Amino acid sequence: MRDGVLAEISAEAIRGNLRLIRERAGATTPLCAAVKANAYGHGLDVVLPILAEEGVERVATANLTEALDLRQRGWHRPILCLGAPLAAADEQELREKCELAVAGGIEVTVSSLHETQMLSRVAAQQGTIAHIQIKLDSGMGRMGLLVDQAVGVIVELAKQPFVRIQGIYTHFATSDEPGDQFAQTQLERFLQVRQQLQEKGFATGESEGMVADKGGSKNKNANEGKSKGVLFHAANSGAIFRMPGGCRLDMVRPGICLYGYWDGPANERPAALRPAMRVVGQLVAVRHVPANYKVGYGCTFTTQRPSVLGVVPIGYADGYRRLLSNSAMMTLSATRGQPDRSVPVVGRVSMDQTIVDLTDAGDNVCVDDRIVVIDDDPAAANSVEAIARQLGTITYEVTCLIGGRVRRVRVA
Repeated sequence: MRDGVLAEISAEAIRGNLRLIRERAGATTPLCAAVKANAYGHGLDVVLPILAEEGVERVATANLTEALDLRQRGWHRPILCLGAPLAAADEQELREKCELAVAGGIEVTVSSLHETQMLSRVAAQQGTIAHIQIKLDSGMGRMGLLVDQAVGVIVELAKQPFVRIQGIYTHFATSDEPGDQFAQTQLERFLQVRQQLQEKGFATGESEGMVADKGGSKNKNANEGKSKGVLFHAANSGAIFRMPGGCRLDMVRPGICLYGYWDGPANERPAALRPAMRVVGQLVAVRHVPANYKVGYGCTFTTQRPSVLGVVPIGYADGYRRLLSNSAMMTLSATRGQPDRSVPVVGRVSMDQTIVDLTDAGDNVCVDDRIVVIDDDPAAANSVEAIARQLGTITYEVTCLIGGRVRRVRVA
């Protein structure tokens, strides 16, 4: 039974984007693919197997719950947990989080010596090693150690037994912005900290990290002796494509570019970057109405002629924003000798339904005809990037808002 709309996720598009990222980063540079927020709205059930098939070395989540969910889904390679995954109201909550993180083999970003000491105690009790990463605030102003305090704190963290520092990283605030210079300033600050740590004996470079066994638990023998050094990493999607190669360091963290979208200057969009998502459905109603007919909540649209209106089963409950009312476009797919046709959204977007004007689409439009709500052609008027521009937002928001009623399916 067909009900509602589908998000078709192209495996080949993601594979192609991965190849492009590796070309930019260098074939031997490990990737840490951001899969937080249900793989940026593309669906973990679809995306994770593709990343595994393509040999992606590590993935990143926003919090501990997401990270543990990946273990349950069968991801056995390293997981970097961003944000403040060990933030807790009291000692009991902190201990419980540390127990889950260590047992799951999760690389958690630590925010303090106190968190690291608790990880150390828990890892000793579990007979294994806790794996941590440390974030530096080089100018984002959000999370992380301030750069002028970082070296002393990191040296103390490194003294904790049963704890291994897998990586030290920072995040660029402006790498997508036209004419950006601040990201270079951030990189210079980060490299200064790396230099100071190297002078104190910190080895840097590729680290094999920790691989959990198939049960999701740790394996002490597999953990010991595998670290070749601390991974220093900074490059997000914008930096991978817009900053000099020196920003790529020991690992890169592709996010939105993995899924084929671009938020940098339009004239710098990599030509080979392919959007992975196409949202499609079928018309559930086709209605003939007279001229001067009111359409939708608030009667914000009135037909100027006898018109044909179609109903698409998607609305703001599915992430199709109400701000697209009377302004967006959809694509009626080719059928019965007719080519693809662009059709405008008319009236207000409702919770579950959106109305399109089919009057100029031909005389033989029928219920169940396929309609593309969001196109995977970046040049289309209803692409993710076009919708983001129309809404005055970024591509991340458009894909992340696609709701749970929209079933994600893998296509070639």
